[in-house]
Amino acid sequence: MAEPPPAEIFQKALENAASSLPDSPGIAVIVQAPRRGIDWQAAVGNADPAGTPLTADHPFRVASITKAFIAAAILRLEEEGKLSLAQPINALLAPETAALLRSGGYNPNRITIRQLMDHTSGLRDFFDDPSYEKTMLSDPKRRWTRAEQIAIAMKAGPAYGTPGERFHYADTGYSILGEILERTTGMPMGTALRSLLPYDKLALSSTWLESLEPAPAAAKPRTHQYASGVDMTAADPSYDLFGGGGLVSTLGDVARFFRGIFRGHVFRDPATLASGLTIATAEAGAGYMLIARPALFAPEKVGPHACMGLGGYYGTLVVHCPAIDLTIGFNANTANPDSFDVAGRFMEAVGTALGTAPSATPMK
Repeated sequence: MAEPPPAEIFQKALENAASSLPDSPGIAVIVQAPRRGIDWQAAVGNADPAGTPLTADHPFRVASITKAFIAAAILRLEEEGKLSLAQPINALLAPETAALLRSGGYNPNRITIRQLMDHTSGLRDFFDDPSYEKTMLSDPKRRWTRAEQIAIAMKAGPAYGTPGERFHYADTGYSILGEILERTTGMPMGTALRSLLPYDKLALSSTWLESLEPAPAAAKPRTHQYASGVDMTAADPSYDLFGGGGLVSTLGDVARFFRGIFRGHVFRDPATLASGLTIATAEAGAGYMLIARPALFAPEKVGPHACMGLGGYYGTLVVHCPAIDLTIGFNANTANPDSFDVAGRFMEAVGTALGTAPSATPMK
């Protein structure tokens, strides 16, 4: 019996994902493999409580996928000679931030930029404090500051280890990278990202830092997103805004950005990408994302294909598989830990359906 066409397999995988996540308001997916003539997207469910059908073009809070944009911008600053990933962060910080780190027992003269980027700095995550997420959910209109979040991390417990010793995922490091980006460029974070990254060239027309810059005129209304049953759509985005999260985007925009990185449209020097994909030598951590990952992306396996990608708090996963120029996006709009397993199964079905046959010549 002949294999069903890829679109049929993708649709079935989407329906399986929806049945596995009955609490999700809707799931949107994209599969793009231009060298195989595939550009497919679909969605099930609703974008809002009024019943607006969800589409793959609806923007949403991408949460930790923001880290890829921040890391890419920092790498661009290194290309421009404005900083070095190997340098200690102390001279790049506001004195108040350096003092906060010292108050928690950290030495900013020993922590490097690269260690912030690849989560080996030893810094605690402000999400380690259980009261932080509780407050985020019970007081969603609260406006947080970067300094408040760093201060919470300083009291969340002892360091994960000395700088470079142990991998442990920490939003705190990316909040500090956001400050370094602002201070090094002399620009607000949103402006700095747009000055360093080719938003226009990659047609990132529905990507913006929520509350820090206006939404693009062409962007659709944001889809509703939920955490512990709470509709977080109207929540102040500052609970996850200052570098570790904060971007609103679409699956298509994120896919174009990831693909642009691997196709040479973001960095001037191929060695920059290689540097961003170098895996740190460090002990495994505990909790979320145990295994050390490069600065830019986390390694992912999609069927038989080796890929790179990132996930976000609200059940989002986007990966790119350079060898076959395959990009897959999945978004469930709900903070359910099971979402990532379900996303993984969707991507496994896609990768298996595409098989291992060589693709055509890489596209630029």
